[in-house]
Amino acid sequence: MFLKLTISQIAKLAGVSKSTVSRALNGSEYVSEKTKRRILEIIRKYDYVPDSKAVSLSKKKTFTVGLVLPSTSGPFYGEVIRGVEEVLSAKKYFTLLTILDSGQDVKQARKRYLSMIREKRVDGAIVFDPTVDKTTVHKLSESKIPIVFLLKDFQDFGIDSVMVDNLSGSARMVDHLVEVHGYKRIAFVKGPEVSDDSEQRFQGFVESLKRHNLCCDDLLVFNSDFTFEGGRKVFQELRKKLNKLEAIFCANDEMALGIIEEMKKEGIQIGKDIAVVGFDDAFWSAYIDPPLTTVHQPMYEVGKISAQRVLERINNPDVFKDPVKIMLQTQLVVRKSCGC
Repeated sequence: MFLKLTISQIAKLAGVSKSTVSRALNGSEYVSEKTKRRILEIIRKYDYVPDSKAVSLSKKKTFTVGLVLPSTSGPFYGEVIRGVEEVLSAKKYFTLLTILDSGQDVKQARKRYLSMIREKRVDGAIVFDPTVDKTTVHKLSESKIPIVFLLKDFQDFGIDSVMVDNLSGSARMVDHLVEVHGYKRIAFVKGPEVSDDSEQRFQGFVESLKRHNLCCDDLLVFNSDFTFEGGRKVFQELRKKLNKLEAIFCANDEMALGIIEEMKKEGIQIGKDIAVVGFDDAFWSAYIDPPLTTVHQPMYEVGKISAQRVLERINNPDVFKDPVKIMLQTQLVVRKSCGC
């Protein structure tokens, strides 16, 4: 018959004090091995499970880390979650997920995660909020709990950041298009105006063109929204300029896929008539026809490193004081859509 014991009852059965039972459960060195074995035998016999609330209160921790993401539908959010969860679960921490596009207004979602952090319902937080305002960041910094921002630099607010080097990744892509294929007429498709990632990738694009002494006075630059449908729509503008182009560089893979699908309808051969390349290295990019040349973003590593950093701050608050910016490198992935 199952019997739910309390620590007091375990202490009575073992003939020790409640504090001795607590120390044994927490792995303290100040309990003899003989006493530990006796307590553990009782715990196994009665299938005792510690009250997580009581443990949290005694240690003044929730053993939970908040994770804020813009969405879960993009090609790499799952990789961020996988990296975060791998680290946290290994250390017996839980992940509390907040999604900004979960059907409610983004401002309301932002208030929700801000409240979660300021009320200390989590021990730390990993925040990926591409359109966050500085007022919110200031409030987060005042919460005095460990926070790591993804893909935004807020060191000035005393907050750690894990970044991806978008600029050099984009420049390497243009280097390849120019140096290997000799392309000189390259269009760029931006993402949303509020996206720092898109702007950094555009800057890398321009820098590489300048380095190769290619004219930047009449660049063909188009605006879209980082979605497949956005890529399809922007093709209606691009098609008018195709006779002037040798390559199209999209600021993410989903827009590139939308453009490729529209080109196929027109009978245009991607990689032969015109090159199309992207950025992200979405899991499907190697399997479309033709396989997409792109820039790999290490999003699994972003999640993993951000979780490691937030745990370091939670468990060693006196050691890790100064905010840091961790910059991860991208990798050019050459496939057939560029003409290779």
